[in-house]
Amino acid sequence: MKLALGTAAVSKGEGWPKKMGFTRDGWGHALDEMDERLRSELREAIESGDWERKQLLRSWICTLDNDPVWAAVVRTLRNYADTGRYHHLDQVSGKEVSSRSSRAMWDEAERAAINSSPPLSAHHQRTIEGADFAPFEEELRAEVADSIKRWVSIVCLFGFHGVLGEDWRVIGASALPDDALPIRALPSCEAQA
Repeated sequence: MKLALGTAAVSKGEGWPKKMGFTRDGWGHALDEMDERLRSELREAIESGDWERKQLLRSWICTLDNDPVWAAVVRTLRNYADTGRYHHLDQVSGKEVSSRSSRAMWDEAERAAINSSPPLSAHHQRTIEGADFAPFEEELRAEVADSIKRWVSIVCLFGFHGVLGEDWRVIGASALPDDALPIRALPSCEAQA
């Protein structure tokens, strides 16, 4: 996120952000805020540009905006980076616990994956009814991992298309995972393509 946002700023002639390490400035560990900032910049660039594949780019931003699994994951990662990693240490030391348990938040990410995938939800129900847990756990982890990989791939592909400027075009294309293609937009977003 920092790399995409920083190179976008450089491409616009703003230079590299000076306070990128401070959460209070919306950088640091504020992954959810950086994600929103990045998606906002992507939306603005898509709508203001004359892109050859504008509808495809819109379907990708729609996917980033509406993926409930990614939304839960990025909140969990921010919580862990800010205070969640100290949650149990605070409990053990007797300090006031001001954070949420990262495990509880990860459970929310997994619940979002189950609720957003009818096949996974059905598999979950079969597991509750006594089916072996290991195949369900593998499918659940794959669903969460796919959401994270989709986010990375889409952001890199925006770079490949030059949406955030020439600097991110080069770096985003280089960072694109080998197995990034094909990217599937969320079904509700495919209609926009």
